[in-house]
Amino acid sequence: MAHTSSARPLAGLRVLDFSRVVSGPFSSQLLADLGAEVVRVQALPADTAAADADPGPLTEAELFTWGIGRNKHSVCVDLKNPRGRELVERLVAVSDIVFDNFRPGVMRRLGLDRESLVRHNPSIITCSLTGFGESGPWATMPAYDPIVQAMSGAMNYTRLDADGAPVRWGIPIGDLFAGLFCGIGIVAAVLHRDRCGVGQHVDVSMLDVMLALNTYRVPQALSFGEEPDPAPFEGGQGTVPFGNFACRDGWLAICISQRAWSAACDILGRPDLATDERFGTQAARHAHRDELVEILQKVFLEHSADDLQARFMAAGVVGGKVLRVAEVFDHPQVLARGMAVEIGDRHGRTAVVAGDPLKFSDSRDWRSPSREGTDTRAVLAALLGTTDAELTELCDAGAVYAARTAEGRFTESTYTPQPRTAAEPSAHSGGDHGRALDGTVVLELNGDEPSKAFAAQLLADLGASVIRVDRPAGQHLEPYPDSTREAAFRCGLNRGKASVFADLKTDDGLGFFGRLVGEADVVLDNYRPGVLQRLGIGPEALRALNPRTISCSITGFGHSGPWSRYPAFDNAVQALGGGMSVTVDHTRPDVPVRWGNPIGGLTGSLYATLGMLAALRLRNLTGEARRLDVSLLDAQVALLSYRVPQAVTLGKPFLPEPRRGGSGSLPFGVFRCADGRWFTLCITPQFWGRFCEIADVPRWRDDPRFVTEPLRRENETALNALLEQQMLTKESWQWEQLFFEHKLPGAVVVDLNTAFRHEQTRHRGMRVTLPDSGHPQGVQVAGFPIKFSAAAPVPAAPAPQHGADTERLSREVGFGAKAAS
Repeated sequence: MAHTSSARPLAGLRVLDFSRVVSGPFSSQLLADLGAEVVRVQALPADTAAADADPGPLTEAELFTWGIGRNKHSVCVDLKNPRGRELVERLVAVSDIVFDNFRPGVMRRLGLDRESLVRHNPSIITCSLTGFGESGPWATMPAYDPIVQAMSGAMNYTRLDADGAPVRWGIPIGDLFAGLFCGIGIVAAVLHRDRCGVGQHVDVSMLDVMLALNTYRVPQALSFGEEPDPAPFEGGQGTVPFGNFACRDGWLAICISQRAWSAACDILGRPDLATDERFGTQAARHAHRDELVEILQKVFLEHSADDLQARFMAAGVVGGKVLRVAEVFDHPQVLARGMAVEIGDRHGRTAVVAGDPLKFSDSRDWRSPSREGTDTRAVLAALLGTTDAELTELCDAGAVYAARTAEGRFTESTYTPQPRTAAEPSAHSGGDHGRALDGTVVLELNGDEPSKAFAAQLLADLGASVIRVDRPAGQHLEPYPDSTREAAFRCGLNRGKASVFADLKTDDGLGFFGRLVGEADVVLDNYRPGVLQRLGIGPEALRALNPRTISCSITGFGHSGPWSRYPAFDNAVQALGGGMSVTVDHTRPDVPVRWGNPIGGLTGSLYATLGMLAALRLRNLTGEARRLDVSLLDAQVALLSYRVPQAVTLGKPFLPEPRRGGSGSLPFGVFRCADGRWFTLCITPQFWGRFCEIADVPRWRDDPRFVTEPLRRENETALNALLEQQMLTKESWQWEQLFFEHKLPGAVVVDLNTAFRHEQTRHRGMRVTLPDSGHPQGVQVAGFPIKFSAAAPVPAAPAPQHGADTERLSREVGFGAKAAS
């Protein structure tokens, strides 16, 4: 799956990466895959002798790093040592991007905040990823993934039923999606600097990101009074049947549209359901969904999941088996798309890691991450001219650590600095520098499917002129169940866009579209493979119309591989991507749960956005207009990140652990309170003693069953039983107040209305009112989760009514008004 061009979008850019744990390293790996030279700035190892020794077999901890650290270099510097800090300042002067995910205030205390760094490099781009943002009443609160999932409102409607426990997605999407948004923000800042020479700060918060992912559900709840309820058997647009059904040998995630309903009934051996007046149409099935689900739950148990998946997909019916993490990497489509990649180190050790969904890099050139300090000597010598004698002195002074061989020589490194392509600082300062994509035209082909519509909205937020090319009225194949749902999708996924009608099956419609392509920088679609070619507007036709046009196609399984022609919906992508297998209600751990938002589509949208930004920069550098083939399954597989080498190489079985943290910490997860609401807590070892005090159970701190985390894991059942009783002694708001006062990680599971009334949400500008011609009071939507210090802010631009801009844009491209017909 490697592409033929050797050019990469971020080649010539150097990143100093101060991040750690999951979110930051995942993000900086995205930058490395796009061609940036990523230098990790790490702390000095506690045991230098162990760090210098040749490694043994790969450990679980090492494989964690391999999963999110490939192709990065490592220097070890003591940031509290004045000489170490001076070295970092000199490295900043010859770098382009500085990235961290420390708590707010840490970089300032180290003297490495933006105000300090610009003295050494005025055009530097800085990016900080935090839990709640760099300002606001919650800015300094500890943040973990389950907390931001709880505070976002999404966990509230991710349940098996209305009375069930709220469920967090089993993969840390708060961390990973924040990492993706950092990648988007950094590449946008690079494009902005390329255009006007100005560096800036990029501020991304995990909570802002999780709020933004609610998309169409925000206006649905805030403006139209329809707070989402748990709907495990209904799609976001009202599709029924939709959800997970137990079979004889596993679970099958289905998404059955109107056009596939009859075929599905035949395969299930129940053709009578297709003609039953209760279930014959989408509207009827939606009205009788509980009856239908009860019937189907019995029918599916008569079948094999593997057999149904094969027969469904061959007939155009969406069905995906719920796969465990390791099973994902045996899937023929995953293998065919190059999403399982083996990398190695100089010691002969190898492991399988997740591939790159965007395919900008050649995986044959990938290598394992450098071990701690392996590149300290080479980086300092190449970039700062540090001699071995000076390096020895710095090591002796405790300012740096440089790896050595058993004979005491500095370890040889493969590091070679890239030639830099940094922009010159702007000749002017101050003023309005606009947004990153000002002057960029994007054509978005028909529909509100989140993977495409959300990606296009993000481009609009970054300044692009996005034109939706919609089907004429009356040609919608899957109508919404009601006008409110349609308005929620329109406003929640389309702000700042224009809309035109064009019937691409007519000469007039194609002629109008061709004129628009002549002005476009990007054409974005999510049609099944082959559809655009049949319409005469495939990639080659687009290139003939405009050689500079980048095409981006988002599909369920991509344009290559044995599953490329199969239909896909979000629920099946969640199942096939492995994440659903570790997402469960703690009271019913054998039942996989789909996340309440369309995580498959949203993940694909973020990768597509990052890819389109990267392709725009590549075109600006080389003139090459790339074709992007973005697969929702590829994107979902990439989220497995650090789990992949642990599961595939070590054989670690990833089982659902709804009441444990990613590293096995506990107590963790949701607990019911005295008012019947649920509270999420994330007590890692550093918080255990303080938690026992504020929970009025100081005796637990020294209880021999719970005194250490390994003992707490050993006695998990007893601890959770005691905690369930203790959490019932206070109401949820009282727990949150106590946790806030004592800086402990925890939060109430809230609905969307409450999430968007939260003081931190309002402080960060994440609740926005759009003007709308159909709603005089305006429509409430989620704000843009990336904050730029120099780029102009995102305006509250309305979402278009379908076709509203047809006449205007027809005139502008010299086509007249015929296209509207």
